[in-house]
Amino acid sequence: MRSESNKALVDVRGLSIRYPSRDRKAVDDISFTIGKGEFVWLMGDSASGKSTLMNCLCGFIPHIIPAEVEGKIVFRGSDALSPLQLSRYIAMVHQDPETQFCTEYVEDEIAFGLENRKLSRRKIDKIIRTTLEDLNCGELRHRRLHTLSGGEKQKIAIASMLALNPEVLILDEPTSNLDRRSMDEVLKAIENVSRKSRVLTIILSEHRIGGLIDQVDRVLKMEHGGLSKDIVDFQDRTAKEKKGLSDYSFPEYKRVHSSPRKTILKLDGICHAIDGKKILRDISFQVQRGDILAVMGRNGSGKTTLAKVISGLFEVQEGRVKLSDMVLDSTHKIPPYRVGEKIGFVFQNPNHQIFENTLREEMMFGPKNFSKGIDNGKRKLQTMTSREDLTPDTHPHTLSFGQKRRLNVYSSSLHDPDMLIIDEPFSGQDHENALKIADIMDDFWRQGKTLIVVNHDIDFTKKFCTRVIVLKRGRVVYDGVPNKLKEVV
Repeated sequence: MRSESNKALVDVRGLSIRYPSRDRKAVDDISFTIGKGEFVWLMGDSASGKSTLMNCLCGFIPHIIPAEVEGKIVFRGSDALSPLQLSRYIAMVHQDPETQFCTEYVEDEIAFGLENRKLSRRKIDKIIRTTLEDLNCGELRHRRLHTLSGGEKQKIAIASMLALNPEVLILDEPTSNLDRRSMDEVLKAIENVSRKSRVLTIILSEHRIGGLIDQVDRVLKMEHGGLSKDIVDFQDRTAKEKKGLSDYSFPEYKRVHSSPRKTILKLDGICHAIDGKKILRDISFQVQRGDILAVMGRNGSGKTTLAKVISGLFEVQEGRVKLSDMVLDSTHKIPPYRVGEKIGFVFQNPNHQIFENTLREEMMFGPKNFSKGIDNGKRKLQTMTSREDLTPDTHPHTLSFGQKRRLNVYSSSLHDPDMLIIDEPFSGQDHENALKIADIMDDFWRQGKTLIVVNHDIDFTKKFCTRVIVLKRGRVVYDGVPNKLKEVV
């Protein structure tokens, strides 16, 4: 896809943005133009300013999200459009889909914007059906949003914006919670939209761009709030140059068990239903001390539900979970905090487990409450603040999505649990920081601990993990060594 004219649709002039609680500017004096119909890949490490820029492009900053803004953004020849006016032309899919949901059901969510535009019921119904079919998730139409997996929520957020037929579509990490097949479906849908509508401008922020790399016209790379690269005519670059920008591979980790082989987790006949829908079906397996168990499967296969049952966050409805000398079943109601002393849990959505007002309080919450790991917690706090250019008094909710993820991994493991369960550790992470998180997990394992990692990355699973379980429709369809895993069904 190429810009239809030389006239700029979006003209950013000397833009700087600083949040009230931060000394350093999130975006620092950047200028660029985007033409009508361009497909722009917005690159950059976590906390480089990408999300801040996108929130400003669609008018959320400073009208909804407080921030000091210098410079201007001219859209369609005007720099005075309100967020309401901009919403007629620009649609944005946020990195955390839950932040943009307004209703309870999938169908209502996609219809919400269309109803506000006073379209007929017949036309709305057709748009809902067509949009869900494009994303290959028509079966979700009548589901409640809160019952969807993280990846399914992401697909519905994308559907709700595509349904509005915008002039500019902004996508902030649209595939970060998706399995490979769902990722391909979403990227294919975006590709189809870009091919169908030569006038649609797409701004995509994504660490793993996959097959869409052949659709990109332009690359804007952000670094420390500034614009470090503006690559025009990206398709004229060599295959080697393109691959260098999109590499997201992991090194080979050496695995030699240093701790005695002992069963520390055993599941027998676990079944679980949510709102009457069976999510897990007769799950049975054992985990040995020192295992690094990958749990894989398509979105909606039951991975997160399984992780929450193991960690005590969901009560055991059928079957039994035995954790060392602790038994969880329908007759044994163990308080989650007791399970939490033995198992650290990192949620898929980092916002779901941040509840303190400073980094210091957040990271030290576990060590102080369990009276374990206080000295280690202080050392890790120093490590994170120095690496991330933060202070111990920084409010956690001012961090980027990627920084919150790294905070979660630290804070969930500092009270010295026997096991750490991490749900989608690389969501929203650039390659460098994904490697940092892998190193944090590797360090935890080398202390003789056990890991369960819910993820979609086969390359990571094969190079990092010792064992993999694959779920399909709530059942275990593969349990074995990662190297023999060809694909996630």
